[in-house]
Amino acid sequence: SSSGQKGRPDSKRPLTGIRPIRRLAMGPILRPRAVLFAGLCVALCIGLAAAQRPAMWKQEQAWKDGKGTPLAVTPNIMTGILIGAFWLVLFMTGFCCLFQVQTPQSYEEKCLVLNKQY
Repeated sequence: SSSGQKGRPDSKRPLTGIRPIRRLAMGPILRPRAVLFAGLCVALCIGLAAAQRPAMWKQEQAWKDGKGTPLAVTPNIMTGILIGAFWLVLFMTGFCCLFQVQTPQSYEEKCLVLNKQY
């Protein structure tokens, strides 16, 4: 039997028009993506940890021992080049945008109308 409400069967809780809060569950489509994203995050963390190398490369060790040629670009120099290139691109973007602003060659001359001034 129904309680007189449209299409709702009898239940112990009153019908107030407020939906009950449901737990948010990942659908079957999102679950593999979440696992893939978590795996990529773990791989990134492992890569970042491996990038902080405590030992020198063979070429660096050979140069330190006086047997090889030094690195053409050290990590510090590469960092400076990358940051400099970033700032150069940022500056050039701002420079080009600034000089693309167009203003009219002349302004219309309108006299300021001042009525009674006491």
